[in-house]
Amino acid sequence: MFRASDVKDIKLIDDIWTSLPEAFEAGLLDAPEKWVSIKIGDRQNASLTFKISDDKMEAEAIVTAPYGGVSFSTEQVLNYLRNAHITNGIRKKAIEQIVIHTKEAPPGALLTITIARGRQPRNGVDAKFKPLVEDARQRVLKPQSKDQHRVDMRDLGSVVSVKEGVEILERIPPKPGRPGVTVTGDTLKAEDGKDQQIKAGKGTEISKKNPNRLVATVTGMPSFVDNSCSVDDVLALKGVDVSTGHIDFDGSVFVNGNVTPGMRVFAEGDVTVNGYVDSANIRAKGNITVTKGVIGHQRDPELLDEDGNYPSHSTRIVADGSIWLNYSQYATLIPQHGLFVEKQLTHCQVITPGKIHIGGEGSAANGKVIGGQLEIADDVFVGQLGAPAGTRTRVLFNVEATAPANLEEQLELADKLAKLVTQKKKLLKAKEKFLEQPKAFKKGFGKALQKALQRVQHEIMMSKNRLEFLHSQEVQHNPIRVRVNKVTHVGAEFLFNEKAQRLHEPRGPSTILLKEGKIKFE
Repeated sequence: MFRASDVKDIKLIDDIWTSLPEAFEAGLLDAPEKWVSIKIGDRQNASLTFKISDDKMEAEAIVTAPYGGVSFSTEQVLNYLRNAHITNGIRKKAIEQIVIHTKEAPPGALLTITIARGRQPRNGVDAKFKPLVEDARQRVLKPQSKDQHRVDMRDLGSVVSVKEGVEILERIPPKPGRPGVTVTGDTLKAEDGKDQQIKAGKGTEISKKNPNRLVATVTGMPSFVDNSCSVDDVLALKGVDVSTGHIDFDGSVFVNGNVTPGMRVFAEGDVTVNGYVDSANIRAKGNITVTKGVIGHQRDPELLDEDGNYPSHSTRIVADGSIWLNYSQYATLIPQHGLFVEKQLTHCQVITPGKIHIGGEGSAANGKVIGGQLEIADDVFVGQLGAPAGTRTRVLFNVEATAPANLEEQLELADKLAKLVTQKKKLLKAKEKFLEQPKAFKKGFGKALQKALQRVQHEIMMSKNRLEFLHSQEVQHNPIRVRVNKVTHVGAEFLFNEKAQRLHEPRGPSTILLKEGKIKFE
């Protein structure tokens, strides 16, 4: 009869049918000649609660279908949301599902659904600089075709040059950030893109028609470095050896051959070598590109170079821009704007504040670094770090952590903590005396002493927690990643501020991260 009635969907009291006879008999005893009324359950309306994530970026709705009661309408769900202060990122489809669930689902059926999502802040895009003409690096990386199936590796076409009046570099302005918002309407700040103005270099000027473009004022070879470009005269050579002597040129140098042992090339612009560099010294105010290999050997430690230093390698390449190589062994490489190596580095010393890409860029990097030392202040992307034989391969994080802004507060807290500890010791001695002879003290002294001790212990705990927090904020620098896409071998070492992490077993693809002064493996 109950199941056929119009109240079959109510929420029954537990075990009501087994306890019903007893309740019926008790009712008859109270009123043997009257109807007996016994409660068997309740009508319950649909219920709706919300669970908001800790970061307030997502809200879940937990819905219970009604027990013979009232289901929800769209307006009712919206009222619930308003009362819970969920105002942003509300999903219309989720509301529709909640309404349908309360009307069609079995009594008491649960539904958990994401009803609102916040919007993450999106940082802006920094100003970019787009070359409008080809540079020497692009030229040497594209040998000329002989026919449909062959290329001539020696024929690189004509030397890249621009004419006076040609636009050569364009500034793309930064884009502002887009603020985020939580489901409760709190605004999350976004960083705007950093701006950087275009800068005229030698042989260039800012266009009178477009202040975001550089124009060549002379005919020559363009050399790009960051937000600037220079146009230099080009010195083209078949090679650098004893027949040419050392090269010291106020422009860019293009060598369609090798730079042989003991030679020196200094240039105010770019240096491009379509061949090998062997035990030589190259210095450029622009970029340096070597299409084949850089070869050297370890130097006698007793020998001084021209600057009075003790060079560890016979080959030294220094660029104010970037360095692009096929491979390198036993060489010192010092680029200011990053290093790009096609294949591998073997027992080289690299010092750069820019990024290092070995065998490709980012997650595509599959080249090798075997032995030597990378002294870095930015990210490194490589396929293999070290060698199966356990060759010592070092990565030195050369980051200057800024002095803590809270140093004065730390000193004050340390002084306060020392005084609190002294005070606690005195209170503990007083407690010992009190416990030995409580009658020797005034009434209420014990309670007052206990309260004072609890207060001091609380202040010590709070001061310690604050001091630990401030210490954790001491090292301030951008995180630096060493992304190894294939394997890191035993013998790899990672160093920062006299701290060292060494691998004792090979690791697969992983990231070694320097963050807040600590080296972490992921």
